[in-house]
Amino acid sequence: MKARYIARITFVLLMIISICFNSVFKFLTLNLFLAYIPFELCLLLKLFKPKRNIEWPLFIIFMLVFLFMVPNTLYMVTDLIHLKQFNFNFYQGLEIQEWVYFTFLIISVLLALYLLTIMYLELEHFTHNLLMNKLLILVIMFLNGLGIFIGRFLRLHSVYLINEPLPIIQKVLTSLNFESISFILLLVILQIIIYAFAKGVRSVNES
Repeated sequence: MKARYIARITFVLLMIISICFNSVFKFLTLNLFLAYIPFELCLLLKLFKPKRNIEWPLFIIFMLVFLFMVPNTLYMVTDLIHLKQFNFNFYQGLEIQEWVYFTFLIISVLLALYLLTIMYLELEHFTHNLLMNKLLILVIMFLNGLGIFIGRFLRLHSVYLINEPLPIIQKVLTSLNFESISFILLLVILQIIIYAFAKGVRSVNES
């Protein structure tokens, strides 16, 4: 089965579980949906590649939408902090509900990483220039880190860039310091390692 179909089936199953049975991590329904959208946008990118000058404006708009949305996929990783809602007190015995939600959240995060990995592998072949493709992936990794910093710590949504672009940009720039840049770089390193792992698995399968 192709990777994209595995991703789609898993996404649908997790959405059904989240909507019908999830009473603790209620935020996951929206976060799963937002994490999944960039995946489908990425698969459509090649269809919007301009072949004539008149097609460039539509391609730029579509690419900007994709770039604004793609941090939502990696953002799912930071949802792991919500596990602190449970005690996980091993000395008091097994509380199965804690581990049910632990499993649910971990699978959701793994799906997000899976989606992100597929996107990076797709972008490897976005143009005929391999160096440009690698640079595009690196830029997206940095934007992911920046986007998560903006969303998690500044509590700003990407839609604000459309409604109030200048104040938002100013607020982001004034918030950049050693700690925030270190956080962004840590997430870039995390993505590079995930990407390297995926490349390693693919090379083993192809050998």
